[in-house]
Amino acid sequence: MGKNRRAAARRRSPAAVPVVLLAVIAVLVGHLAAASATPLPADPASAPTSSSVHYVALGDSRAAGLTTTSQAAGDGCGRTDAGYPVLVARALRVASFTTVACGGAVTADVVDRGQSTSDGRRVPVQTAAVRPDTSLVTLSIGGNDIRWFGIVSRCMETTPGRDRDCRADPGLPGLVAERLATLSTRLDHVLRQIRAHAPAARILVVGHGGYFGPRGCAGAAPFSDPDAPVIADFFRQLDGVYQAAALRAGAGFVDVGAAAVGHDACAPDGQRWFTGVRAADGVPSTHPTPTGSDGIARAVVATLALSLT
Repeated sequence: MGKNRRAAARRRSPAAVPVVLLAVIAVLVGHLAAASATPLPADPASAPTSSSVHYVALGDSRAAGLTTTSQAAGDGCGRTDAGYPVLVARALRVASFTTVACGGAVTADVVDRGQSTSDGRRVPVQTAAVRPDTSLVTLSIGGNDIRWFGIVSRCMETTPGRDRDCRADPGLPGLVAERLATLSTRLDHVLRQIRAHAPAARILVVGHGGYFGPRGCAGAAPFSDPDAPVIADFFRQLDGVYQAAALRAGAGFVDVGAAAVGHDACAPDGQRWFTGVRAADGVPSTHPTPTGSDGIARAVVATLALSLT
């Protein structure tokens, strides 16, 4: 029986990553702190391939790198070269890279059906891009399933100086618990399907925290300081769901919330990783900025490196 369990564990384990990739990642991670203000490489074609990694990025607008104009172009998914998967692919110099992340996607669009985009076009189910030889998958999905902004907006007040007092909202904890329980089940389904498509792939589930900080600010984060802990607790719970689902699936978890401390929507220009309730930096409201996508990419690379050491 022990021998059978060990054999099963070997079958579930991701394939060994080439030594050359380990060396590349080690160098990248060693420079993460020193290069925190320096953009990741700008052109994937300019860097020679240095690994045999075949990378597929799945998800919603967080991974697409949405701008205020990009969703009206291409196939309606809003993908741009500013999206964190593009930056990860450049940094790792992967052998092949495909991103099928699409603005507005929910978990079902990743594994169960094609997606109807905001302009009426239709794109294939995302896991169609995942092949048996895919060796790295990143996943950013679920926020649209639970309509996360509808939850945190219960704490927001557009009238300056007013306190929405969502901390006393009796229905909010139950609403959060119900939606997160549903998301947990859906994430398990998504991760099982990804694993079925690419049994040897390393899968990284990218967290959703970091949008808002310990206090509000006019325009970008219109909530009172006493309500800020309610929003922070929601994102902690949400990321807990992502982390637990990743653990159950033998995947990694990228803690964006921890990496983004000090870079929330109230941070100064050039430092914020996320827009708040209004567009900024050429990005729609409540989305990663180019600086944020760069930061998320660094967090992905660092998490991958840690998972290999």
